[in-house]
Amino acid sequence: MQDPTALTMLADAPLSPAERRRSLVAVIACISVVGMGLGVSIPLLALLMERQGVPASIIGLNTAMPALATFLLTPFIPALLRRVPAITFLMVCILVSAVAMPAYYIFPNVWLWFPIRFANGLALTGLFVVSEFWVNTLADEKNRGRLIGIYGTVLSCGFASGPVLLFLVGTQGLLPFATIGALILAAGVPLILFGRGLAPRVTERPTRSFVSFLVVAPAATLAGLVYGATETNIFNLLPVYGVRTGMTEQTAAFVLSIFAAGNIFCQIPIGIWADRADRRMVLLVCALVGLLGASAIPLVAHNLWLFAPVLFVFGGVVVGLYTVGLTLLGQRFRGADLASANAAFVLMYSTGALIGPPMAGIGMDLWDPHGLIVVMAGLCGLYLAVAGWRYFTAPRDRPPA
Repeated sequence: MQDPTALTMLADAPLSPAERRRSLVAVIACISVVGMGLGVSIPLLALLMERQGVPASIIGLNTAMPALATFLLTPFIPALLRRVPAITFLMVCILVSAVAMPAYYIFPNVWLWFPIRFANGLALTGLFVVSEFWVNTLADEKNRGRLIGIYGTVLSCGFASGPVLLFLVGTQGLLPFATIGALILAAGVPLILFGRGLAPRVTERPTRSFVSFLVVAPAATLAGLVYGATETNIFNLLPVYGVRTGMTEQTAAFVLSIFAAGNIFCQIPIGIWADRADRRMVLLVCALVGLLGASAIPLVAHNLWLFAPVLFVFGGVVVGLYTVGLTLLGQRFRGADLASANAAFVLMYSTGALIGPPMAGIGMDLWDPHGLIVVMAGLCGLYLAVAGWRYFTAPRDRPPA
């Protein structure tokens, strides 16, 4: 393992413990506010397009714009970070995303929303890739899983609180758009107050190509794809599955909060476990629980008292794929390589989010409604095979306890 200080410098000298805490607060506070803004904007735009009578196919295409932006931008982010300081890069992303929100109101034409949402997707991609790289750079092998677990938990809390804010500001007029724009703009405040001079710097080129990270770290990067597909399928199609298995619409919508609660409460414990065990083994267990949990859903879907704990455990453990996947990348790579690996991870997550719903939709058409479960269980099963292969064939790296 190369000396990380030879590749990535945090400011001009190694950070003191107090500076590391300030730096961590800056990036986590920033991304939590962005998560809250996203949690408001996604349902708001969907509701407004539905109100305008936009066909579902057009709504789906519009929703895919951020994923398209991710595909186009992520390979270039490490090179951009060599030329632009991380704080400046993040502030530009925040500004673009904040301006995009009132732009939706000013230009209420769904065809104009395509380029607006694409530009917003570029900004959000930059925010997520650089913030995850920042957290991974701050961590060491004794606390990497715990810090990334905290990052993911705070992000999930911000995202989950978005619909509550939407309930408070409503969906009419300029107010929700202005509120979301101001909220995203506020994400820059902790960067300015706490992060100046403390952000990671990339001064060298990666030692391998962007695509090669998908080959040299398949267990870590494919974890992002599987979780992206699973999370998107749950939030888009689980309510439909619930209604088709006899739930009321209110109950089918409520079960999403159970999945989200598992996300929130389990990331930190899984991260701590990943700091004390072979991380590939943790990924293997998460994939196994994901396979068993998905397979159990049809058996318990008719009884909410059984369905709720199964979905909580399933949601809580499968999110470990994302948390531990990021942690494993931080363990293996440094500097520009870590920036590229993080970018590849976000790209794989977006790939999963893009292909998951169409696959699950076709599955539900072929076997209504359990095709959704077959697709989710199948993805976890395929990943279980990859994680098992890596666990039993790759060199074992046990982080320090």
